[in-house]
Amino acid sequence: MTVSPSPDVQAPAPHARRWRRVALWTGVAVAVLEVALNVALNTGVTQAIMGRATDRTQLTWQRAWWLYPVGRLHLKGFTLTQQDSNVWWKVEVDALEAGMSLTGLLRKRVDVDGINGHGASFHLEPSGAPEEPSDPDSKPWVIHLKDVTLHDVRELDFSRVRFAGALDVTGTLNLQSRERLQVDLPSVRVTEGFVEVDGKRVARLESLDSRARLDAPFRADKGYDLSQALGGQVKTRIDVLPLDWINDLLGASAPVSLRGGAGRMDLDVRMERNTLEPGSQLRASGEALDLRAGPMRARAPWSLQASMDPEQEGQPSGQLRLAFAPVHLSGPKGHDLDVPEVALTVQARRREGQPGLELEPALHVAKSKPLDLRVLNPWLGQTLEIDSGHVTVRSEEPSKGGKARNALELRMDTDLISGRMGPNRVLLRAEVEVDARHLSWDMTELGLSGTTLRLRDVSSNGNVPIRAWSGNFTLPRASLSLSPTVLKARFASQLTDTQPIVALITSSKKLPGFLTSLLNIPKVEVTGQVQIDERGLQLRELKAKGEGFSLEGHLDLVQGNITGALLASLGAVKGGIELRPGGKHDLHLLKAREWFKSQPVPPFR
Repeated sequence: MTVSPSPDVQAPAPHARRWRRVALWTGVAVAVLEVALNVALNTGVTQAIMGRATDRTQLTWQRAWWLYPVGRLHLKGFTLTQQDSNVWWKVEVDALEAGMSLTGLLRKRVDVDGINGHGASFHLEPSGAPEEPSDPDSKPWVIHLKDVTLHDVRELDFSRVRFAGALDVTGTLNLQSRERLQVDLPSVRVTEGFVEVDGKRVARLESLDSRARLDAPFRADKGYDLSQALGGQVKTRIDVLPLDWINDLLGASAPVSLRGGAGRMDLDVRMERNTLEPGSQLRASGEALDLRAGPMRARAPWSLQASMDPEQEGQPSGQLRLAFAPVHLSGPKGHDLDVPEVALTVQARRREGQPGLELEPALHVAKSKPLDLRVLNPWLGQTLEIDSGHVTVRSEEPSKGGKARNALELRMDTDLISGRMGPNRVLLRAEVEVDARHLSWDMTELGLSGTTLRLRDVSSNGNVPIRAWSGNFTLPRASLSLSPTVLKARFASQLTDTQPIVALITSSKKLPGFLTSLLNIPKVEVTGQVQIDERGLQLRELKAKGEGFSLEGHLDLVQGNITGALLASLGAVKGGIELRPGGKHDLHLLKAREWFKSQPVPPFR
């Protein structure tokens, strides 16, 4: 008897078996691919391949996993680094997940979409890397990061300036090696953070909301060109911390120190192609700032306002005003000067057909209360000891409906000053004009080049009395050191006559015949170098010229006592004058030039 199998238990058809084998081998292949892909991601194979091909751009990570193709790429310890001959920068992310094209890697493209990262930092610093030639035939890598969201960005480090805190960033990045760098950040928000300079906290960001764009083409001679690459808007509110941190930058030996000045700042900056746009504005104010410079101290609250307005023909497109009001100045012995306000205003106009702005600064100093000039005696006493006199400080006031004669001029005017030069009493009035355009400061001295000193109503009761004399002195080069206080200057002067010259070199009321005609020489030009310190006045390279008259030499003046040597010429007659303390001067008429050349010139102290 033959038993036939039931139809239900018959062997599978050949095509069904083939599909199962295909499915099995497909599953094995996918599993092998997944294993191989994740092994490649975690053993550095992928990083090494990309590192050899991306020139100075590197992508690295510590750990990775990817359920390809349905899952998303997960990376731990991700970094993106770029370097050229100018800058080096790096983005670090603790953890991120994203969608990524695997086939794009075969075409030298890193296409990443929907990046979601947590815990990030950015570092940028100058680069000293030498230029490396690239193969002109090689295809550059393209890195395209789309729909990036980074949470808890803890650090933005720009070498000396650093942000530390927490911010959220969304945006995209498109980097084509050695061709173009594009970054679009539609949203950057700060929840908290601090700004640091050289490791010192200088401000606290109470809020920040911004958007930014960067489009930098690559230039073969200078890397990625950032000169017109930046655009966007930043709105922030900042607490400015006390400025004591600046003293660490100045150093312990600096003659200047700052204290206080904490305040608040509201900032709205709008920019296109690295140019400020209309609507940008800044408002800030702060507590009293305490400035110490040598023996002087200044205290004043501060305020800062700036705005960029829509352009109107003939009108400034922007302006900035920095003001200190009121300003209290004090000297070493309690002599005080109060100025209601000191303000610097800068108006900006766009250059027609040219990039950038044309700046027009103006200085406003409200007229101060009078300062007792006896405050100068510790420094000036060996030259001129002041018994009475006051000075006021102000800027040049504009005429009605017009501008000031010099928009950056600071003026100091005195009333009648009474003083003594040794046994002689002196009366005078003085005006000083300081051209702020030439002011400079290098932490050891204040540059005062361009200053003008005018003396008028000068009188003295010396052996040769001076009556109602006047003279103007310009200082093409001048500097004032604060610790110790030393004024050094090269001067040129226009004197109404030779009265002060005769008074200096004459020891008796009866003049020698050789000097008598000096009293009648008007309009004398005098040049030289001067130094005034606590030990007196020194004149070097002294030269004077008038009608039929010339004089050269050097002298020191201390409490009315003069030492030095002069060579005077009146017509064809020459005479040497040896200046000695106590007015015991000697006159050398024979071989005067030879005698003068033999006199040593002491250097400045």
